[in-house]
Amino acid sequence: PPMPDSIAWTAPAAAEAGLLSVEFSWAGEVARHIGSVVHRWMQRIAEDALEGWDADRIEALRGAFTNELAALGVDESQCEAAVERVRAALVKTLADPRGRWLLGEQKQGRNEYRLGTFSQGERRDWIIDRTFIDEQGCRWIVDYKTSSHEGSDVEAFLDREKTRYAAQLERYAQMLRSDAPVRLGLYFQIGR
Repeated sequence: PPMPDSIAWTAPAAAEAGLLSVEFSWAGEVARHIGSVVHRWMQRIAEDALEGWDADRIEALRGAFTNELAALGVDESQCEAAVERVRAALVKTLADPRGRWLLGEQKQGRNEYRLGTFSQGERRDWIIDRTFIDEQGCRWIVDYKTSSHEGSDVEAFLDREKTRYAAQLERYAQMLRSDAPVRLGLYFQIGR
């Protein structure tokens, strides 16, 4: 039979997409997959409100991390190092008082919270890593980051990342339209 006519496709409007696009050229596929696995497990830990989570349990999950990374396409030659990065990120989070507070029991806690917007004739989907209301009635919107920092100037790195993700976090705050005061945050597992 004859081939059907070509389909005409128009790319989404770049204006809004460009507003919040974040450059990830530095992040290879493996780093992106590590982030996906870490996010998935932080969601699970927060849903359990830390109940039963410690370094030993994380260590026992190495096989699960390996399977998840392999399913995402991480090459066998890179898998062991990737599993170690996932394990280290989760263990650091559980050892960090701020990380424990973030993943612990919170009012109106939501994890990997999906929101949709409709603007200029287009639907956009967004995912907020963690949001909740703290003891003082403040709405927190937190984005987890698994990127690593090599070097000594951690504060400068964190300042750059804050600037880099400010528009994204502000968009999340606008979408949630909270009556409570809003605090925006990035959570890194950076060792010192």
